[in-house]
Amino acid sequence: MHEIERHRVILSEVDVRPIATVAHLANVLGASEATVRRDIGFLDKEKKLRRVRGGAEAINPPSDVSLLGRPYSVNQTINTDVKRSIAKAAVDLLSDNMSIMISGGTTTSAMSEYMRGLKLQVLTNSFSIADQLIKKSKCSVTVPSGKIHREQNIILSPFPNDISNHTYADILFIGAYGVSSHGVMETDPQIVQAVMKLINRADQRVLLVDSTKFQNRSSMIICPLSQIDIVITDDGIDNKSKEVIESAGCRLIIVEKQKQ
Repeated sequence: MHEIERHRVILSEVDVRPIATVAHLANVLGASEATVRRDIGFLDKEKKLRRVRGGAEAINPPSDVSLLGRPYSVNQTINTDVKRSIAKAAVDLLSDNMSIMISGGTTTSAMSEYMRGLKLQVLTNSFSIADQLIKKSKCSVTVPSGKIHREQNIILSPFPNDISNHTYADILFIGAYGVSSHGVMETDPQIVQAVMKLINRADQRVLLVDSTKFQNRSSMIICPLSQIDIVITDDGIDNKSKEVIESAGCRLIIVEKQKQ
């Protein structure tokens, strides 16, 4: 990731949490802790943030704590064309009158663009998907009750028993922060909990991830790959990652990057 983009991500992170630690920023950026410290030092001198022991904080710290991970607005700018190709391939699996569940994320959110001509029953915790489908589709849309997390554009219920416990679907679509032989990974325990509620409530589970996600790592595991039926990614995937997916028994769909 280029220095300018790293700085933008760091500033976004400190704007949505009391303190962004060096370890957390290194994980989000995919950079070394030494690089993160240099970036923090530079931004501190520029008076764009305040360097503190073990991390950084905003000049005017937020009062509302956000979820871990990059904000939705930042993720939206990364690999946009690839995410749209993956989303289109996901929608190609659908037909009218199916019931589906879609977990929040920038790749899954891109599906709404291609769902406008379909008539589906949709449960989603993505505020963005719900908004787009209500305005521009014939789909029936249900959202869970809970708090809207602005930075991730997602609705998360604090209660163990919500609408997802009373829903079953033909297909569940999810994204992820990372993928490895250990399974599907996310950065925040609340997001992990939300997706885990849905994993066993669909006939098929489809994972939408661009090829860069196979380099990301997190200690938060949603599920093993053996619980995923289909993985949709782009042609940047390496052979080792292909083998990991196929050895887990997943069907692998590889899309080409869309030409602009």
